[in-house]
Amino acid sequence: MQKNLYFTGKNAAQKLRSWEGALEETRKHWKTLDRKNSALIVIDMQEYFLGSTSHAFVPTAAAITPNIQKLVQAYRKDNLPVIFTYFAVEKGEADPIGNWWGRSVVEGSKECKIVDQLAPKDGETVLRKSSYNSFSGTDLKKILESQNISQLVVTGVLSNLCCETTAREAFNLGMDVFFVMDATAAFTEQMHLASLLNLSCGFATPITADQLLHFSSVS
Repeated sequence: MQKNLYFTGKNAAQKLRSWEGALEETRKHWKTLDRKNSALIVIDMQEYFLGSTSHAFVPTAAAITPNIQKLVQAYRKDNLPVIFTYFAVEKGEADPIGNWWGRSVVEGSKECKIVDQLAPKDGETVLRKSSYNSFSGTDLKKILESQNISQLVVTGVLSNLCCETTAREAFNLGMDVFFVMDATAAFTEQMHLASLLNLSCGFATPITADQLLHFSSVS
């Protein structure tokens, strides 16, 4: 697969205008974010996907990291839930991702580690998952329900795999889902935009990091 770095600090404004234009026809059913009823999920921003020597390296992941950092800081400031996931498989556990790709991540390996720039704080929720879906085999649904969270803000990698699968599941559970266009990334722009088009048509509201940050702080 030919991966590419399609989103950078220099071309961010141009790319966002282009994506927003492509999504305009799906706007009719988009939702309004109410941050006090939302949680931020940071999906799989770990060494497996951000380490440049890994076969699963996502070239654009480093470019979206500052936007995820800003969102994490904003949610922490407002005492709103920040949830981190990482992908890893324990010995003897079913491994659908490894079965498809031929490789996987072993629990406890350095590839599991969430990158230092996004290191969870003590007390924040960190969920290990063994599939694309952040809800499958985890306590994510129970955690959100226990805090009366009705909206989920999705960030991380990969847009078209774990992020899209999680967004669809959250929608199926009755949540309003917000997919941050410049805080999610795929191997290629074509894959990223395909996810944005699919999700914005029937599952999630696309939003930029700046748009999310400009919502009023929670009092």
